[in-house]
Amino acid sequence: MEQHLIALDLDGTLMISFNDYDPETFAYVKHLKSQGHLIVLATGRPYRSTKFVYDLLGLDTPMLNYNGAIVTNPNDPEFPKVDIRIKKESLCDILFNTEGVINAFCEIGDDIYVNDLTEKVKPYLHLDGGNLVEGKMCDTLNGDPNGALVFVEYDKIDAFEKYVTSNYPDQLSVRHWPIEDCVIVEVYNPHTTKGNGLHHIAQYYCIPNERIIAIGDGHNDIEMLDYAGIAVAMKNANDALFPFADFITASNKEQGVLMFLKSFFDE
Repeated sequence: MEQHLIALDLDGTLMISFNDYDPETFAYVKHLKSQGHLIVLATGRPYRSTKFVYDLLGLDTPMLNYNGAIVTNPNDPEFPKVDIRIKKESLCDILFNTEGVINAFCEIGDDIYVNDLTEKVKPYLHLDGGNLVEGKMCDTLNGDPNGALVFVEYDKIDAFEKYVTSNYPDQLSVRHWPIEDCVIVEVYNPHTTKGNGLHHIAQYYCIPNERIIAIGDGHNDIEMLDYAGIAVAMKNANDALFPFADFITASNKEQGVLMFLKSFFDE
């Protein structure tokens, strides 16, 4: 069979939980790699909390982090790195001039800058392997970050997003999701998408669109599935993803990735 590029989201897709995975699925992904297929991890996670999965799978391909803001290949120094940023000044303006901001953090590579290291924010920081700087972010931040997560009060979310989109229509994009008592808003560069990151990798390896498989579950996977010739959504996916899927497989807790890949490759 011809070589395929297989892009796999992690949380909610390949992984059962943050550190937990299905050994049978991992063994089959490794089998596909041994057959010459290109396996790419495409995740919103930072590099530091993705590398152990990369190593468990024995990969030598590029890794797509921060939803495509950073694309690197740990094993190929010749691979053209992607490193997309947002402007520090724009982020600080938003944080200073909008109401309802509870907390915020951003990253430059594996350097983490957080306003207030609370118990609520800790699970999102992936602290292991990171360099933490706590304090007013606009004072501590020493460069342009790869993006930011902002915790906003429920009743202020519309005004917050309107401020961003009105003042920075070409510089910044936002998406949000509710948690228990507030809303998390991701502020990112419009060029930062998993679809753009996957396109960059596909061009490097000269893989045509019809031989690109993308499997995901989240709103941040929309562009990746839209780009791929073979788009797969998990059963547990965000409803917004289903219109972009050619196939729907079982959930991440039901070996959905394994089921689809075995079926596709007739094994």
